[in-house]
Amino acid sequence: DLTFLENFVVGKNKLEGKLPSQINDLANLKELSVFYNEGMTGPILPFSEATALEKLDLEGCQFTGSIPSSFLSGLDADFKSDNEVIIHLSDNAFTGELPSSLGDIDTLYLGIAGNHFEGPLPASFCDKSDWMNGQVGLVGSCDAIACPAGTYNYDGYASRSTKLSCNPCGGLETAPFLGSYSCSKAALEITALKQLYEATAGSQWDTSDNWMEYDKPICSWHGVICDGGPDANNTIVEINLGDNYLDGTFPSSMFELPHLERLNLKNNKVFMKFNDIYKAKKLELLYLSSIDIGSIEGLGRAPALRELHLTSNEITGSIPNDFYDLFDTLENLYIAYNSFSGRLDKFAGFSKLVNFYAYNNEFSGTIPDGMGKLSNLQHFVFAENKLSGTIPLGFSSLPSLKLLSLYRRIKSGPKLTGPLPPFNNNPSLEGLYLDYNHLSGTIPADFLEASLNTKLITISHNRLTGEIPLTLDSFDALNIEMEGNLIDRMDVRFCDNVEWMDGKVKDFGCNAILCPKHTYGTFGRQNGTDSNGTDSKCTPCANEVDSTPYLGSTTCDVPINERDVLDIFYNALGGDNWDNNEGWKSDKSICDWFGVECRDGTSVQAIRLGANNLKGTPPKEIFLLRQLHILWLHSNPIEFDFDGIDRALNLVDLRLDATGLSDVYGVQNAKQLRVLNLNYNQISGSFPTELLGLERLETLSMVDNDMSGNLPSFDKMKGLITLRLGSNRFSGAVPTFVSSRYITHLDLSDNELSGAIPDNLLDEVSLRKPMTIDLSSNKLTGGVPLRFDRFDDLTLYVRDNKITDLPPALCDADNKRWNLRDVTFYGCDGIMCPPGTASYRGRQSDQGSPCQRCSSNRDLYGQVSCDGVALGSSSGARRKSRLALFVGSLVAGLLLLQ
Repeated sequence: DLTFLENFVVGKNKLEGKLPSQINDLANLKELSVFYNEGMTGPILPFSEATALEKLDLEGCQFTGSIPSSFLSGLDADFKSDNEVIIHLSDNAFTGELPSSLGDIDTLYLGIAGNHFEGPLPASFCDKSDWMNGQVGLVGSCDAIACPAGTYNYDGYASRSTKLSCNPCGGLETAPFLGSYSCSKAALEITALKQLYEATAGSQWDTSDNWMEYDKPICSWHGVICDGGPDANNTIVEINLGDNYLDGTFPSSMFELPHLERLNLKNNKVFMKFNDIYKAKKLELLYLSSIDIGSIEGLGRAPALRELHLTSNEITGSIPNDFYDLFDTLENLYIAYNSFSGRLDKFAGFSKLVNFYAYNNEFSGTIPDGMGKLSNLQHFVFAENKLSGTIPLGFSSLPSLKLLSLYRRIKSGPKLTGPLPPFNNNPSLEGLYLDYNHLSGTIPADFLEASLNTKLITISHNRLTGEIPLTLDSFDALNIEMEGNLIDRMDVRFCDNVEWMDGKVKDFGCNAILCPKHTYGTFGRQNGTDSNGTDSKCTPCANEVDSTPYLGSTTCDVPINERDVLDIFYNALGGDNWDNNEGWKSDKSICDWFGVECRDGTSVQAIRLGANNLKGTPPKEIFLLRQLHILWLHSNPIEFDFDGIDRALNLVDLRLDATGLSDVYGVQNAKQLRVLNLNYNQISGSFPTELLGLERLETLSMVDNDMSGNLPSFDKMKGLITLRLGSNRFSGAVPTFVSSRYITHLDLSDNELSGAIPDNLLDEVSLRKPMTIDLSSNKLTGGVPLRFDRFDDLTLYVRDNKITDLPPALCDADNKRWNLRDVTFYGCDGIMCPPGTASYRGRQSDQGSPCQRCSSNRDLYGQVSCDGVALGSSSGARRKSRLALFVGSLVAGLLLLQ
């Protein structure tokens, strides 16, 4: 029984662990000294039962946490006024603030230097002239207790007796805590990390191990990598916090870390400016893909940058002039999936460039000859930009070139022209992707002459002529796609190269390289059965006219006169009665006819004739327009037939809204489709399985048809971005869409879906991009999944269901962008009105649509009716008439044509 214990002194031993909680119960304790036991850790006890504690010495241990507000609260009032109390807490890892109640002690020695107290000290402490052996009175400030943040001295506090005052830190050095012994760059690093944590909602990060735990070396904090390893406490060389749910503004102080070489913040919701990047003297790698930087203005001031990742940042416009200040350092540049525009002329000045990935931007003009002189270049990827002119011959002599990608399979506009360079001095070349351009002439006799490790060459769908050079026969194994050209000769010796075309030549002979003349294949060659079960064999043409005089044909269609096709189209659809038929059947260029757009000023690329009073069946000849990408016939009373759509090899956007369509038989052959709109039609029965084979589809809209039954799995349609199936009669459970990584808009509203909302709905989608989920007006039960809290910017419609739970965490400040910021203004009401209320929108979206009291709704969220009467103009479960929707779509079509 230690009830009467008064003194316990065990300093300078090898004790470990925490202070036993029972010590707090020792009411008679006068002294506890455990100083310099470096193995002692954990929080400090409040010692709230001690009535006459004279000395507490915990100096030089590893205690952590904040000082309890009840610290020494049990001291007798007379004792506090008549006795000196000595507290040594120096050289631990205490954090937070000191309790102001310590100010009730008249005479106190308070040693707190060498911790992580942030301050300032309570103002009442500074008036205690007897504290610190009278030094507070002599110094005249709290500096006698601890030097304030940003200052230091060797004791951590000022004293007249030692003639030490608190000195300010200078230059890049800092002291972020009270009672610092020195200013250091390590302290600067801690300060910068703290600012990063606070500015980007560190408490909400996916992983934040050890962050803000000052008893742990900062180099052990998650994502912080130091030159001295995880046990070091300075010299940060890398910050790796990619994919970690950072949300906020990146503090410019991070650029002041003196040794920082690598910074990875990819796929976070972080806003950045580069005004101070010039301070990052050693920064070599910057990985900022999929974050919100808006502009790269100022980035060119980075003095040592060698590698830059800016993939999928939604940046538009031209490259700012200061970016070219990176000429002397930049080696690797990744800017794919943005909308950068302008010419490439200045990029030829990046003499050290090794890898340049700019896939799917809007760069235009010619490729400067200087790009073909960058001797270090290994990868040059500019496919799906808008480049034109010839390929610089210098590319054929780049010794390190491994990949050149310039194909144009999707984007319209001028293409690359001129001869195919020989690429005869590229020993490292592995991939050459030049398909779907307008290259002409023969394949050079010395094509790929020095290449030793080629993996795939695509020169298909150009205008190449003549024969395949026999010099290529020297390759034991080669994958070369040449279909869709004007090649008319191939030596039979190629048929013996059994390892060519991934070994397909062994199975199919020369047909695996190119289909013979007078035949055609889906791919212009035979390569077996594809994933959909389609046989790609070379099939003889049955036409009387010799329409395939070349090797590698993908169709037997006779070359057509596009004017004749449009005339057939006009006659079949009652062109004389169209609302607008300006130019049709005239001598004007077909590119000037109303609703017709052309590529390169000659070939029809788009037909937009929505809401124009077309009547009849569109002729299948329309699918023979080789460059037709867009066909909009919506809001016309036509009878569309998908027969022959497999010939529309470039059709990516088809809109048949409000045409009276009742089935989609044959649509599965439109393999290239990216956008398909079938809203406001008469498609009935179960979901058409034909659509599930359109694996490249990105947008599918079938709102207001009459489909029913369970929704299918959409696993094969992995590229879906937008799926609209509202206002049908689908029933059963809501699919999880766990294989749909790219969906940003999902509309299943106004159906008969039932059961709970899946907790893993859209589990694999990007959390950075704005997301819309509309499940309103179904028969869903249960609650809104708490897991939805992972979305940063969600517009969620779940009104008019049978929802009984809405987790409050979905309505907090973390989700301020939800529902177009309605959650910011109206909290949970911005998502759904609570039980006991209702609104015609099922939620509050403005001051004029509050959640109104409704006594008949006792249990459900998001209700749009009260006492059986629908409120206001809610569409809720009341389906609008087809006539109203049809008229609406007609108006929309007319607006599109304005």
